[in-house]
Amino acid sequence: MYGLVLGESTSAGDTIFVLVSFLLLLLVLKKFAWKPLMNIMEDREKQIAKNIDSAENSRIEANRLAVESKDSLEATRIEASAIIAKARENGENIQDEMLVKAKAEAERIIVDAKKDIELEKQKAIESVKNDVSHLSIDIATKLI
Repeated sequence: MYGLVLGESTSAGDTIFVLVSFLLLLLVLKKFAWKPLMNIMEDREKQIAKNIDSAENSRIEANRLAVESKDSLEATRIEASAIIAKARENGENIQDEMLVKAKAEAERIIVDAKKDIELEKQKAIESVKNDVSHLSIDIATKLI
């Protein structure tokens, strides 16, 4: 070994010894370190694959929920529009009914007022007739 550091050539026995030592080291490493290391790597690979699958499932679920939320929001908007339209229609109907009732009430008041006027006119005419007949009688009485 010192021969390599010092620049001297090495013997075949040293090379074989180093080669055998290296192979023994590889076997020991394979037996005691390689399998646990590979098991750890496989476990890590499985965990990463599981995390990727979980993330993909979460993404799919999030997309599904987003679509459902969008559909629900759109349905709510449509329902709100329908409610507003119905309320507007009901308001217009109530307004129309109130106008019809107000017109009918105004017409009734006008008819009642005309009746009252006609009645008062008739009373006034009767009163004038009575007054004229009393005056005529009084005049006739004074003349006689």
